Amino acid sequence: MLIGTVKLEEGFQLQYKLQGKGVDEDPKGLFHIDEDTGSIYVHQKIDYEKTPLFQWKFNAINKTSMKVGTRLGIHLKILDINDNAPEFKNKTFYVSVNESAVQGYTVFTMLAYDKDDEHSPNSLVSYFMLSQTPTDPNVEFTIEKDKGFISFKGCLNYETNRRYKLIIEAKDNGVERQLSSTCEVHVTVLDRNTNAPTFSSPSLQTSVPEHEANLTILRFGVTDNDTPFTSGWRAVYSIIEGNDDDSYTITTDPQTNEGILTVVKPLDYEERTKDVLSISVSNEEPLYSCKVKQKPSKGLWAIETGKALTGKSASLTGSINIDIQDVNDAPVFKPQTILVSLVEHSIKTGDTLTKLEAKDPDIVAPNKIKYRLLNDTGDWLSIDEDTGVITTKKELDRESHHVIDSKYIVKVLAVDDGDPPMTGSATLLINLKDINDNSPNLESAYLTTCENEEEAFLVTPIIDKDLEPYAGPFYVNVLDKDHDKKPLKLINYDDDIIKVKKEKTAYQGNHTLHLEIYDLQGRISHQNLTVYVCDCLGGDACVEKMLAPPTLSGGAIALLLLAPVFFLLLCFLLCKIQSGKVMIPVENEPLNSIMVYNEEGGNKDCEASAIIPDIGNMSDFASKEEIDGNFHRSSATRVSAPAILRHSKVSVARANSMQMQSFNGHAGNRIAAGVSFDRANRQRHSSYHMQKRYNHINRTNSLRHTAIRQYSSVTASSLSLQRKPLKTLESALLQKLSANMNETELYKPRVYAEEGQLSRVGSLDSISISGSSVHLSSLQNFGSKFNILEGICEDHMNLQKTDHKTEAFSLQSQQV
Repeated sequence: MLIGTVKLEEGFQLQYKLQGKGVDEDPKGLFHIDEDTGSIYVHQKIDYEKTPLFQWKFNAINKTSMKVGTRLGIHLKILDINDNAPEFKNKTFYVSVNESAVQGYTVFTMLAYDKDDEHSPNSLVSYFMLSQTPTDPNVEFTIEKDKGFISFKGCLNYETNRRYKLIIEAKDNGVERQLSSTCEVHVTVLDRNTNAPTFSSPSLQTSVPEHEANLTILRFGVTDNDTPFTSGWRAVYSIIEGNDDDSYTITTDPQTNEGILTVVKPLDYEERTKDVLSISVSNEEPLYSCKVKQKPSKGLWAIETGKALTGKSASLTGSINIDIQDVNDAPVFKPQTILVSLVEHSIKTGDTLTKLEAKDPDIVAPNKIKYRLLNDTGDWLSIDEDTGVITTKKELDRESHHVIDSKYIVKVLAVDDGDPPMTGSATLLINLKDINDNSPNLESAYLTTCENEEEAFLVTPIIDKDLEPYAGPFYVNVLDKDHDKKPLKLINYDDDIIKVKKEKTAYQGNHTLHLEIYDLQGRISHQNLTVYVCDCLGGDACVEKMLAPPTLSGGAIALLLLAPVFFLLLCFLLCKIQSGKVMIPVENEPLNSIMVYNEEGGNKDCEASAIIPDIGNMSDFASKEEIDGNFHRSSATRVSAPAILRHSKVSVARANSMQMQSFNGHAGNRIAAGVSFDRANRQRHSSYHMQKRYNHINRTNSLRHTAIRQYSSVTASSLSLQRKPLKTLESALLQKLSANMNETELYKPRVYAEEGQLSRVGSLDSISISGSSVHLSSLQNFGSKFNILEGICEDHMNLQKTDHKTEAFSLQSQQV
């Protein structure tokens, strides 16, 4: 499409060139120029909103010389057409407006933008209200055509319509055609205070006991149709009349909106018996009202509005009748502080000090009053409970520690007999005047200083409990005749301080000055000031010397005399205990050790043997005991030859024990008196303690051998007296013993636990001690140490039985 031709009048042929935006610059290809004729063509539609102006460079070139002859600048202005409709920023808008807003108030401002030429009618936008939903006879929304201001006419009512939807149109003013667009505006009405609160009951009744304070006596409610928990709903209560002394307050419960009536000051039934309060209620927000009167066709409507000028809405008033209840009043002292002044020691015991009087405020039925003293710390006073007369029990001393700043303070009570009994109190303040009844004294009559070659000065205050002029300044006189020769001298006494000097020559010990001290009124006291000079060993503190040898009391001397006696008795008892039995040390054994119940590959320790040792030969017996002593100490204690002869049953042979001198770990067989259970491997032991127990066996054997040798010598001497009868008895016993033995009965070892399992001392189930009253069930909780204890006890039992049997045997031998 041809848009124009550039013509130049030259006398030679020209070639036309065009450069710029839309030709050889982006957007390329929109325009081109005919190089021979200078005609400019456009090939595409041009958008004014993108490129409203094109600027080119035009050159005319001489075809002969190929030189540029003419240079021109060409501006191409694009003319706008109405091709763009006005556009809103959003398709939907949400706005809110208070219910109390007055008509004509701008609710929202609409704005639409048109991309067409801003200086042409194509971009000029006009606004129109297309619809309002819902329609409301009291509200009509309007929009200003040119500026887009949305407002309303009439009265908004939250209770009637809470939301409105408006359709707004924006239209341009194009000449040839007009373009438009629409949007939605949602208006939300906010509830305000358009409903006044009303009392649930206009007249209220309550009561309050007298003398009560900070007590809630009534809660009452109101009705308000506004939205809860808004400023138009929250109630504000006020007391209009009847609260002249500010005895009552009303607050608002923020959750229930109730009024809370509280008495804040004590009321007195004797002053008034009833109160009547006039109250009112309002909202935090002023009350607003609106009513449409007329709707003219143009302009705003005629409306009637009301708004509280004070900022708070007034409402109906109510009344509260309050009955004041009578209660028993405490007696009252007048005045509350009773002051009595007198000179100390001037009033004698039993004299009347003062008389108290309390009155009962109850005018309807006065009560009888009793008087009492509460804190008579010095126990100086007594009071007549009926009359209130206070008398003295002792003389009143101003210098007593019960008196503070010359005042003795006692709290007195008046108690009536009402229901309930009430107590009134007052303060009795006794002001005691001072007299000169105290002598001056030294605060410290005993001072200490170190012995050295230097002079020392010491001071001590003079104390007088009296007040001026019965105290200092003091006069001090030294009574010692030769005080100038003493190593302790009085230097001066400024006001109430005495200063003395210790001379260089003062020796260790006490040095005393005898003084007489006068107060300002001439009252005298005799005081001794003693200075103790001590050895400080080069330091600043005295090392106390014992001036007299220490003495002992009678009890200490008796203990010293009785100590040797107690020691001898203790040694005697120990000797008796030692002679009675030989204690076998018990080594400590750790818990959870491995218990060996039966060992693999040993002899049949418990198999009966026909080999009976020659008990009559004591040397052989001793050798067998030496062999048997090498066994593990878990075996039962060995018994002497006579004891063996006295047993009727032998379940263990001694021949096997002869084969165990190499300490293979097998337990030896034992011959036990009065015990019917098997002895094989009775004492459990751990491999951890094997070597330790072997060492202990050697110590045990040495004790055992000593005891056997002693017993053998005694037995040999006894047998030598009656050798022939003894041989006869011995043969008879051996025959009896052989007859009771059954060589075919073999002891079947007991299975205590399978290999790899730890038994909980199950072998204790088979223990049966003859003559014992102990229940075997109590042994289930014992550990491995119980077996060691068992061996010790068995040794002791066998030794006792051996002693008794030996005595019987000796007696029988003598009879034979």
